[in-house]
Amino acid sequence: MTHVTETAPRRGEVPQHPEFEAAVAGGSLDSEGPGSAHRYRNLVLGGIAILLLAMAMLTSYSSAFGNPTPNNVQLAVTGDADAIVALEQQGSLDLTVVASARQARAAVLDRDVDGAVVLPAPGKGGVTTYIASGGGRGLGQAISGVGDSIAAKLQTTNTATDLAPLPKKDPVGSVEFYAILFAGLGAALGATVFGRILGTVDTATKFVERSVVLVLYAGLLAGLITLWIDSGLGAVTVGPWAVFGVLWLTGVAIGGAVTGVAALGGTIAALAMTLALVILGNTSSGGPLGIHVLNDFFQTLSYVFPQGDALDLLRSVQYFDGAAVAVPIIRLGIWAGAGILLTLTAMLIRTRREAAARSGAGRGTVVLPSTSSS
Repeated sequence: MTHVTETAPRRGEVPQHPEFEAAVAGGSLDSEGPGSAHRYRNLVLGGIAILLLAMAMLTSYSSAFGNPTPNNVQLAVTGDADAIVALEQQGSLDLTVVASARQARAAVLDRDVDGAVVLPAPGKGGVTTYIASGGGRGLGQAISGVGDSIAAKLQTTNTATDLAPLPKKDPVGSVEFYAILFAGLGAALGATVFGRILGTVDTATKFVERSVVLVLYAGLLAGLITLWIDSGLGAVTVGPWAVFGVLWLTGVAIGGAVTGVAALGGTIAALAMTLALVILGNTSSGGPLGIHVLNDFFQTLSYVFPQGDALDLLRSVQYFDGAAVAVPIIRLGIWAGAGILLTLTAMLIRTRREAAARSGAGRGTVVLPSTSSS
């Protein structure tokens, strides 16, 4: 029998599109390349995907921020019992009755409540409302509106006192929201890109390498954001190192979680998670408005995604002397820990799969007896 062995054609012998190099990994980026093999099908699919993404972002942001309304507002009240009973009939308020105006004020500063209303005895004085714009400008305005409504019913005046005012350089309270938004987005995209550059985390050495890279990158990102909002915008009201620490923790938490998802599900899973963080995580944080003017859907999501905790932590540091920081720190730590757990789980699964493959290959090896020709 004659055996014919044909050699594969060399690369130089195969006709190629003149811009082939621009379409392959590592190729030139000064051209768009030859295009897709299935041009119109992929054009339609790509266009639909981009339109769906745009509409998802529009729907989420407009639904969350378009019509802020008081919802589950945590309010401390003290004073006239009859007026308190009337307030309890409002389903949008979650009341905490305290003994004095001093305790009401302290509850706001300790972040136990969103605001407070001191109700006068009938015919004696006006209503006093304590708000904290640093906890969300929209929320502060809503609480002030509650005080105005009560005063109108009692036919008296309302005096609103802002216990945590926003700085003059950030009168809307949007700078801290954007700081958290881009710290999270930068960390998520960075973790995804690092995964493509450094490869799969499948050994202890690569795990340490990725961890060091992520921590250093999150620190650099947090430093640049802090530098800009402090020196460039003048919106930092405390020591910049405190703000840096919050942003660094945010980057490590989100970047670590995305790294774990990528290790377990690949780049597609990491990109999907990044989109979820952008579309739902940012809006569920309440933005510059505050969580308790969002609807129930977004308030529930605020317990799922990390941006709400990060923004809450930054506000506590900026405007409330570090009050109520334990819970958001713990939640962000859970996100970082989940990323580590997912990464280690992916390493374990991959190691067992490779061991099983090697074992199967060993069992399938057949040793043929040697033959000699006479």
